[in-house]
Amino acid sequence: MATGAALTLRLDRGDPAHAFALVNGLRLHRLDWGGDGRPIILLHGVGGHAWMWSWIAPALRAHGRPIAPDLRGYGDSQWSAERAYRTEEHASDLAALCASLTSEPVDLVGFSWGGLVALAFASEHPDRVRRVAIIDIPPATEQPPDAIPPAFRGRFADHADAVEAERVLAPGADAGVLALMAAFGSRSHPDGGLTRKLDPYLLSRWPFRADDRWDELRGLRAPTLVVHAQDSVVLAADEARRMVAEAPDARLETIADSGHLVALERPDALARALIDHLAYPAGSNR
Repeated sequence: MATGAALTLRLDRGDPAHAFALVNGLRLHRLDWGGDGRPIILLHGVGGHAWMWSWIAPALRAHGRPIAPDLRGYGDSQWSAERAYRTEEHASDLAALCASLTSEPVDLVGFSWGGLVALAFASEHPDRVRRVAIIDIPPATEQPPDAIPPAFRGRFADHADAVEAERVLAPGADAGVLALMAAFGSRSHPDGGLTRKLDPYLLSRWPFRADDRWDELRGLRAPTLVVHAQDSVVLAADEARRMVAEAPDARLETIADSGHLVALERPDALARALIDHLAYPAGSNR
């Protein structure tokens, strides 16, 4: 990007409102797209932030109130001094958020690590969840917590470099999507350039890799949508089919021509799948 060039980001279907709340001793940030009805909680993954739902949330407003938190340690939420980033800690934060929003059951949509957070919450609080969508993540993995893919970088020379880093992770995403993810997902670094907006600890360790949540999946009471990205390197097709077979009330949606970051690469297809899942009343999953 040339010196002095303007960076203009546009969200064609409406900007969300920002909110902060003190949750379990940490100040956590969330985006709220408004709308009537029950909250639809949208949970990002290990390398993301709340803005990743910008092309999904507006389409969901007719079916509820889309709200996307920045998980602790990510985006504009506070870091944990104790590095308390297990799935259970995120699920505890989610419980506090849901309790602050409504006394009625909510809908949960979790991408990648966010899917495990949704699964953990739904298992512990079955009466507080109406429907669940788990997007492109298996309940367990054999990869160790410190096996971070080399493509996941935390430092960038400038905005253009940050955009290219996002492109490596989501090669099928539009340029505007990548620019927004880079802009809202990075901040100035004191030594120059930009740094990813997350606790640096999460560049070296992904605690969810120690999870085994198959028993929680088998015990789910809420109707469940399992989303598999066709070209995913995270969730294999046979593993997605196993998830649907072992969950009590689940169905599978495969998003064609998409890698793991399906909310960025195929947002319209994912939005349609979520609407189809969330629009039906409880007890009528197909």
